[in-house]
Amino acid sequence: MLRPMNVKACYLLPAFTLVLLLAGCAGKPVEDTPDTPLNVQKLDKASLKATGSEHQARALPDRQAQLGLYQAPKTLAGLQFDGEISSEHARTLRYRDPDGKEQLSLTLSGLPTGWDTMKPERAVAGYYSELRQRRVDKALSDSANALSIISERLVDLEGNPSAQSQMRWIEPNRPIQNQALLVTLINDDFIRISNASYRQKTVWLLQQAKRVLAEFKAAQSVPAP
Repeated sequence: MLRPMNVKACYLLPAFTLVLLLAGCAGKPVEDTPDTPLNVQKLDKASLKATGSEHQARALPDRQAQLGLYQAPKTLAGLQFDGEISSEHARTLRYRDPDGKEQLSLTLSGLPTGWDTMKPERAVAGYYSELRQRRVDKALSDSANALSIISERLVDLEGNPSAQSQMRWIEPNRPIQNQALLVTLINDDFIRISNASYRQKTVWLLQQAKRVLAEFKAAQSVPAP
């Protein structure tokens, strides 16, 4: 068991592994079965500064995505709708259980500038790498915290490329929080599902994220009253 007071475990893809991942995505279709888990290595903040990853750019969409056309279901995977945060470039729907121990967010955003010419697999992998880096940066900002990335895969999910990961977040004086992250691209819009729980395992959370995606997509085919 990881001990939050003694272990600092921040894992991230080395730069050359990510380049190979993107290059591979550009040259072949996503397999129907999960890829072999990606190899990861432990890096410290000095390594990030050396590669420039510590201050990774955040590309913004140059087109006006029609995110308002998506409907927000009242429930997803048994969780209740808990509000929405919207901006010019993104829309986040939040869900939670009654006691607040399980939380989930579904974020919609458009393609960044120049990404419309990418293969969908490469776009998903690139967007996932940015989201991943933000979590790593958060862990590195406080030496008492730790982020453990258990698994990462790029797979085909219902005909669309999907980046999926399982993680554990550790901070002092709190239980270990299990997390899952799912990113996919549908109709040139990214759908990002992020959930967390103090009681459910990461495998369960990833399955929940897949169920949420299926329910969200099904809800879009129902006309608004």
